Amino acid sequence: MNIQHYEAFTTALVQTLERDPRVLGLMAMGSMARQSHQPDEWSDHDFWVVVQPGAVAWFRTRRDWLPNDDRIVLHFIDTQHDGITAIYGSGHFVEFAVSDRGGLQHIKVNDYRLLIDRVGLAEDVAQLQHATSAEMDLLGQNEVCLVGRFLTALLIGIGRYRRGELLSARQLITVTAPQALLRLIARFLPPEQPAPLDNIDPLRRFEQAYPEIGGTINALLRLELDQAAVDLLDLGERLLRDRVPWYPVEAAAAVRRRLCAVSATPESYSR
Repeated sequence: MNIQHYEAFTTALVQTLERDPRVLGLMAMGSMARQSHQPDEWSDHDFWVVVQPGAVAWFRTRRDWLPNDDRIVLHFIDTQHDGITAIYGSGHFVEFAVSDRGGLQHIKVNDYRLLIDRVGLAEDVAQLQHATSAEMDLLGQNEVCLVGRFLTALLIGIGRYRRGELLSARQLITVTAPQALLRLIARFLPPEQPAPLDNIDPLRRFEQAYPEIGGTINALLRLELDQAAVDLLDLGERLLRDRVPWYPVEAAAAVRRRLCAVSATPESYSR
């Protein structure tokens, strides 16, 4: 979706909801909020609609209030996250939530912009953003936990790899371990380029702030899983050992011995 169509979608959404007296607020989130980063052709629409308590079910289950609803090819409630997703024939993706005012208290907020506010939501959302920032800062400051997550993910991941559980191993080695590593890098290394990071998802826009390190990590994640695990550990030690005040040298050595231990390959388990 080009930027003109993106803005037209946003305008149509606001105009429709402004006409409905049951709507108390509309909060744009992510790139739709136009705060730390601007939308581009790959951006989705991410928003939260606050309505009167008796209208929540109506807005959650119907789609005719969304712009261009006749072009929607998939619309469903994600029961895991309690959000609603719509996909259009063009491939445009819309992700949103609907709640009463009390439902706002359970969300994490970084970038946001209130497009409709009829009941004074600004203070509520500002407090949520502050609470989210404090929670994420606390997580990023707990280097003991983050280093532990990083090493544990590699250790468990290599065991599952050698057992032949390749999908589970891939999740641990190429997602869980890097998530912890990227938070540690953001805490202890200055960015290579001035770019805002996402404080909720450490994978988002990391390459914009750390293009060289991001390129290195992306390259090693394309390796076979056992080699990727070893290289991730090498990179983590090179970047963090002299920077993290508490770095578990003995634990890292134990993980390294396990990663490098000679064992049967996954293929041997499938024969």
